[in-house]
Amino acid sequence: MNFDFYLFDLDGTLLNLGNIGAYADEILVEVLKRLNITKVPDRAERKNLWFNIENYINMLDNWGASNPKDFWKFFDEIDFEKRKILLAKKELSLFDDVIETLEKISNHVDYKKLAIVTNTIHDIVNYFLNTFNISGYFHEVFSLGFKNDQNSAKPSPDGILTILKKFNYKSKVNKAIMIGDSIFDIMAAKKAKISACLIRRGIEKNYKEWEIQPDYVIKSLNELIDF
Repeated sequence: MNFDFYLFDLDGTLLNLGNIGAYADEILVEVLKRLNITKVPDRAERKNLWFNIENYINMLDNWGASNPKDFWKFFDEIDFEKRKILLAKKELSLFDDVIETLEKISNHVDYKKLAIVTNTIHDIVNYFLNTFNISGYFHEVFSLGFKNDQNSAKPSPDGILTILKKFNYKSKVNKAIMIGDSIFDIMAAKKAKISACLIRRGIEKNYKEWEIQPDYVIKSLNELIDF
């Protein structure tokens, strides 16, 4: 293992929520209905929200959701509720390769540091890291909430850069890698000028068409041990 710092996305990388895109879109529609938006945008327009996060306030306003704080408050509440229901039904879990991989990296003879960089709010992140007893593997966690607002969400590199600063990362000395399941993880890693690894969980099939390409593509986290 040639990297010093391993930064992991949470949902779709460590935590199995099924189809993340469909899951998030279902919540988005519920939020808009809760905000009494009479005309819900079509699927393509809703998907575009995640690709234009820097301009999300204008997009929400055009939809009739003029208060972004209310939007994200409802989104996070519904998200948390749904996750707890999925957990109770045993439809939410860690991927099978998570514990073994985290163990191998953590116990490597060369001291490695691990972190999570996620767009999920801190309450949800802490709840599930503790539920699955994996919080001890990570030296740092960057999640949304508190001082980290939606503008710091990936594809912004803010989360990665915050972690690297805490790790005292030096580009000429250290090697860091971001591992995630979406284009947002890859974009954030490239903006932060570190290596980007796409984990294919059987959902993302069109990554070769992306304008920005990952440095590594894997199907299992266990493959991280080989590079």
